[in-house]
Amino acid sequence: MTTKKKSITIIAFIACLIAIALWAVYHSHEKNEGDRQLDNALAERFDEIMDDAFPLIENYAVAMNERADSIEALAKRAKEDIRNAYRESFSTLWQQYANSDKATNYYVLIEEYEFFKLSPIIEMLVNSGSKREKEADAIKKLTLAGELLKEPYRIEYDSLMNASKQVHEVVTDCMQTMEPYRNNKSNIRAWRDLMIPKH
Repeated sequence: MTTKKKSITIIAFIACLIAIALWAVYHSHEKNEGDRQLDNALAERFDEIMDDAFPLIENYAVAMNERADSIEALAKRAKEDIRNAYRESFSTLWQQYANSDKATNYYVLIEEYEFFKLSPIIEMLVNSGSKREKEADAIKKLTLAGELLKEPYRIEYDSLMNASKQVHEVVTDCMQTMEPYRNNKSNIRAWRDLMIPKH
């Protein structure tokens, strides 16, 4: 192979490498720009949904805090009951609490949140891209925390007290994270309107 042909081959090879590098840079820029646009759109959607969903999330957090407080108090009383076994005593106390007006009011909130958990609306909130990752995680943790105290009469004292403490911590963290979304709305069912198609 002559020197001239070698030079042409090398130049062609270098030109191909430059073209590939330029394509990679352009493609990477386009992908990053697409990712940024998607993140912005998901963040905007999150903010719009939270405008209607915040009253339910806030009230659910309050209900979980109150439930944790009540469970702690009942568990301590049951533990001090020297006449009956802990589980038996706690079950009796829990039944009395569950039939109270206070518990019934919180039960309504908890049931509404159970419905919310099964809706596509919560999926949109927890899948909101990197710009709302902290907020999405707070909602996920709050939702999981509610499961910890679902059947307190089945849990032993120490585990129940730990679960209660965990719920308090999650609720506090969640509401601090969600504070910027606080608004004057109070309708805990307002989020349901988001499922109605707009014409």
